[in-house]
Amino acid sequence: MNNGYIFRAFSTMPGVKDILFALPYPYSARPKAGSVFIKNGMTDLIFIKMSAPCLLFSRKVGIIPIASYKMEKNMKKTVVIMILIAALALSLAACGKAPAAQNTAPAAEAQTPAQETTPAAETPAAPQSEPTEPAAKPEAEAFPARADGERFEDVIMIEGMEETVRYEHVKSAAFGFEMDYDYENFVRRSDADCERFVSVWDNAAEPENYIEVRSDTGNAELVADAIIARLSGDYEIRQEYRELARAGQCIHIAADIIKGTDRMPDHLQYVYVIPAADGCRVVTEHCFVVDCEGLLRRFDYMLNTLTVPDGNGGEALSDEEALSAVRAYCLDSNPDLEGIVNADEYPVYWMVETSSEQQVVVLFRSYTGSETRYYVDRATGETTVTDFVPGIMSAEQPSEERLNVRDYLG
Repeated sequence: MNNGYIFRAFSTMPGVKDILFALPYPYSARPKAGSVFIKNGMTDLIFIKMSAPCLLFSRKVGIIPIASYKMEKNMKKTVVIMILIAALALSLAACGKAPAAQNTAPAAEAQTPAQETTPAAETPAAPQSEPTEPAAKPEAEAFPARADGERFEDVIMIEGMEETVRYEHVKSAAFGFEMDYDYENFVRRSDADCERFVSVWDNAAEPENYIEVRSDTGNAELVADAIIARLSGDYEIRQEYRELARAGQCIHIAADIIKGTDRMPDHLQYVYVIPAADGCRVVTEHCFVVDCEGLLRRFDYMLNTLTVPDGNGGEALSDEEALSAVRAYCLDSNPDLEGIVNADEYPVYWMVETSSEQQVVVLFRSYTGSETRYYVDRATGETTVTDFVPGIMSAEQPSEERLNVRDYLG
């Protein structure tokens, strides 16, 4: 503990008052979560969230909200002087109130991962940790063509603060993707079945925080269904479509709640299934619950640089290709439909209703009078479907029908 720091935390949790604990790290090491030693019998107390309101995690008590915390004793006088100077500067700049607890938080926020194992956390923390939209979706021109192994710097936002990150560009011919990864915080490991980008703070033999990229020859929708079936035994699953900055639309699967509970597991998984010409790419983010804040943001930045060569299926679909493929799909799905069309007793037709650079909307007017619209992604071929019955429905209704029209091109 020669380089440790003693803190006192003031909890708002009934029965848990002042908590005296020690962070056994120097500030320069920037731990993200630290093991602590306290007086009231709880052990292995860990910071989950450093910024206000702070959250501590105890194996015996669970989540402990912390209203504020302050340094009681610093083992290095030089750091004390630096903190006092910083506090004075902030006070002069603010010309008013600047609580000491607020001044210590930024210094602790920049800490690096600890390799502790904790039980599941409470659900309220999940929205803060789960990646939703990318932290900053870059424009296409922000991604110049790079050579394999090329290194460069970029500035990203982590927990509200700018950080200069050093990236290396990867071109994986074996698994059919390109991506930039943060080589100072992650190590690339190429296996026979996947590429992994593992946190440098992890045990290489049993990593907990990493991105894994695999190639699959199956249809993206079917692969996603298989992944959901596999994970649903242990997790409450959430699925949605998301848009990645370079790879386009994908299927996002969140496995971060223990099955039948409202608690988070020790290890979170977020899966992205990205359609490709030869099947799909399956990208999985693995994250230890204590390390998830900040780490998932780094994952987001890396994932939004990922591209699949040939644009998820070569050249973009034309209006005529989309129309022809949707028609072929409808006839294949309903063997009697072709006879009805040929009989010409009822108005049945397909038409391109709207067309944009990214999407083609094909309208199918059935002999029943109902209207089905197929929203076709030009790049991927992935298609969502809506139903509408004039005079009965007030608006289009999403359908559970899913397909990739590339499977029905002549």
